[in-house]
Amino acid sequence: MRRDERSSQRRLLAAAKSLFAERGYEGTAIADITRAAKTSHSQFLKYYSGKEELRREIVEEHWLELSRSVILATSSVSAATEKLKLALNMFISSLENDPEFRTILLLERAAMRERGGVTVGPEFREFIAILDDIVKEMKDTGELRAAKLDVHALRSALIGAIEGMMRDQLMATSNFPAQYSVEQVRSMLSIVINSVCDFRRPSAGVQAGLGESIAGAPGEDDWIRYYLKLADRALHPIELS
Repeated sequence: MRRDERSSQRRLLAAAKSLFAERGYEGTAIADITRAAKTSHSQFLKYYSGKEELRREIVEEHWLELSRSVILATSSVSAATEKLKLALNMFISSLENDPEFRTILLLERAAMRERGGVTVGPEFREFIAILDDIVKEMKDTGELRAAKLDVHALRSALIGAIEGMMRDQLMATSNFPAQYSVEQVRSMLSIVINSVCDFRRPSAGVQAGLGESIAGAPGEDDWIRYYLKLADRALHPIELS
């Protein structure tokens, strides 16, 4: 694809993402997207059959980037419980740092409808598979207190908790009672995970993998900062070279 064609497609993606977040999927017409992207309807049809296909690409692109980052970050973590906390904190960060995607995902639809059924994109399935593998590892290594706890049920509960808390935050601008911070979302997530896990903390002085060590007995805030440092390095891989 030529550079000018790629630029035109990226403009359509950026315009649609902004408009879907601002007006909602149903409230955005293809004409609105092409106008905002400063291109034509014929150019739109070169890349997309309709706005549903465009919305799918916006969502799947985000899940693909997140999955790659989670795989990179968790590869340096040994304990499965720590992998799960890191992966879910990265999910929170991805929503916090991309308000448009956050609005589209949480206030629009998490899955697409196609021919009367529900279609889940492969990129989202990949992210879910990563989490399921981590939870299964926790179960196999005895890090879960409840041995009979279903892997999929736990993963769904954790994802639902994050989405629910951050969705309510979006509604707080309309006087909805959700006046809490993202840090409080992370703290609540940690409480939920600890409630079902035999949580194993690495010993004091463990190397953080970032040229630092954590001195003394680490507290919850220390671990959150540790997760965020790992997540930041994974989300910006150019800094790893």
